Amino acid sequence: MQHINEMKKIIIINQIPFGHHSDTYYYCNYLKDDYDIVYICWDHGLPKIEMNGVRIVYASRKGNILVRSVRFLRQALGQIEDKKAVVFIRYFKGVSLALRLLRPTHRFVLDIRSGSVHKNPIVRKFHDARLKLEARFFRHVTVISQGLAEKLGIAGKAHILPVGADVISYSNKTFGGLHLLYVGTLFNRNIDVTIHGFKQFYDEFKKQVPLSYTIIGSGPNNEEQALRKLVARYGLEEIVNVTGAIPHTQLKPWFDAAYVGVSYVPLTDYYDCQPATKTFEYLLSGMPVLATNTSENRKVIEQGNGVLVGDTAEDFYSGLKTIFAKRRLFDSAKIRNKAMGFSWENIVQNNLKAYIEKICQ
Repeated sequence: MQHINEMKKIIIINQIPFGHHSDTYYYCNYLKDDYDIVYICWDHGLPKIEMNGVRIVYASRKGNILVRSVRFLRQALGQIEDKKAVVFIRYFKGVSLALRLLRPTHRFVLDIRSGSVHKNPIVRKFHDARLKLEARFFRHVTVISQGLAEKLGIAGKAHILPVGADVISYSNKTFGGLHLLYVGTLFNRNIDVTIHGFKQFYDEFKKQVPLSYTIIGSGPNNEEQALRKLVARYGLEEIVNVTGAIPHTQLKPWFDAAYVGVSYVPLTDYYDCQPATKTFEYLLSGMPVLATNTSENRKVIEQGNGVLVGDTAEDFYSGLKTIFAKRRLFDSAKIRNKAMGFSWENIVQNNLKAYIEKICQ
């Protein structure tokens, strides 16, 4: 390993605190032995996660949006004096562009992990247009998929840095029961639809197979509470568990206990080009996936590792019936091994690191 004084420096800027955004967490995990890494983020009051080899700088969110944005800019600018450093910014509305303009000679990479998923098409078009405009000021842009790059009109300049996952669970599933797991945001995901579909399946099959459904995640509009009320209305409190958010580093016991991963997003044009991290997390943990039929899920879900469905409760119910009928045909080890190309180690070592080296040259 290079001495730290000789290491090239990477500065990662992200609104999400360290360890609470899986992509940047794994960038750091697989780059920290070869680069001096600084991670700058908001302090949202969430549990602080540390990693040897990564220096984390928190910015306070006290004050109104202008006050705290200026504070964040100052802290970030104070960390990016080194012109040789690669400054990797997960798109941060306004702040990304401000940093680029205030340090015009620095090596910036704008990392786009999502387009707008707002339900209002006018708001969505406005946000995507602003993202496209801001991206024009960056020489280097990474984006999560070719589909999103084309949707934003930046395919000609963008480098595709796909989403990936790590093996969270090495336990091989026996499929004696159907224990479902959903991990992800609850914002704009209509996860209540999956509970309706699960209830229909539960009523029909509860005497034939042990069943449970764990939903891990949170949303800004009391989505957790709404889901818990729905679960209570159905009398499924002992079967369906809405846990709230759990740090990525603490997910292993939940993945060990689960047999089927739920990768559900509504079937809309704005989700269609968004690869779902959860799909890869489930596959790398040896689980078949019950996934909605997006163009990105179609690239990875096949007969041996899951089922593609529509986005209605009836579709979810039908998908569960298919999983139930095929459950003895799934092989955890085969599912995991076939998905290793989607591992973060592979993506960082064979994609991101080469891209950073190219920028440094």
